[in-house]
Amino acid sequence: MKTRNDRPSIIFIVGPTSSGKSKVAVELAKRIGGEIFSCDSMQVYRDMDVINQAPAEEIMSGVKHHIVRVIPPEEEFSAAKFAQMAEQAVGSIISSGKVPIGAGGTGLYIKSLVDGIFESPPKDPGLRERLKQTAAQNGKEYLHVQLEKIDPETAGKLHPNDLRRVIRAFEVYELTGRTIHDKKSEKEGIAKKYEIRMFGLSLPRKILYDRINSAVDNMFERGIVKEVESLRGRALSLTAGKALGIKEVSSFFDGKRSVEEAKEELKRNTRKYAKRQLTWFRADGRVEWLDADRDPGEIAEEIRKLI
Repeated sequence: MKTRNDRPSIIFIVGPTSSGKSKVAVELAKRIGGEIFSCDSMQVYRDMDVINQAPAEEIMSGVKHHIVRVIPPEEEFSAAKFAQMAEQAVGSIISSGKVPIGAGGTGLYIKSLVDGIFESPPKDPGLRERLKQTAAQNGKEYLHVQLEKIDPETAGKLHPNDLRRVIRAFEVYELTGRTIHDKKSEKEGIAKKYEIRMFGLSLPRKILYDRINSAVDNMFERGIVKEVESLRGRALSLTAGKALGIKEVSSFFDGKRSVEEAKEELKRNTRKYAKRQLTWFRADGRVEWLDADRDPGEIAEEIRKLI
């Protein structure tokens, strides 16, 4: 699908967990000839279907999905890796004559793909320690003044007391020969090559929370306790280990909570996560918000008309 400026379009369906993104994306794909690539930091993992709530086979039926269940939970994942995989998926989808539809709620991953990602150099513990000693001897203000001389743009955004970020700015300059400001200005995402449309699914808080609570109940019915028990015997990556459900259910195995208490804790933490997702996406003026308290097909049809 081409736009007036002849650039291919990419459609994103975003919003909080349990807002119905997967179903809407499938309905839209059927209407416009699309394929879906997941924008969820956990659905990339295999063997975590209950925890990551990856789209069920019946939902995926008839529509090709990308970046779902492709790596083991022992493997680290990141926004940079996602951006690379997603850009490849987008290219493949367009080459096949289909429309790419990104569906998911991991805002940082979507932003990294669309706007580019700042490739930060690795930490240098020795350099950091020397800078900390300089600050201790001369004061935090001294280090901030020195930063102003090499990177006034970054220094202007940092308070002198924000020693951690001031030190990181020095570290990037020392290790790369470029300032953070310069490196961030170099980042490039797919927004320069494609026409981006983002649609957010919005629900009244009570309805969203009711959906989240029902989703968690369903996770326990589907066997999240057994799935977490299996994963506890594996060397999970730091990324996979952060999945909602692992810590909460593990507390049951550790004797800290009953199953019912673990379930309620997961509900609370998932509701908090949904609030963070909404805060992220609402700060992005490109997102066009739609009422999600209706049939997914109806929402998809509205998006089809809008694009």
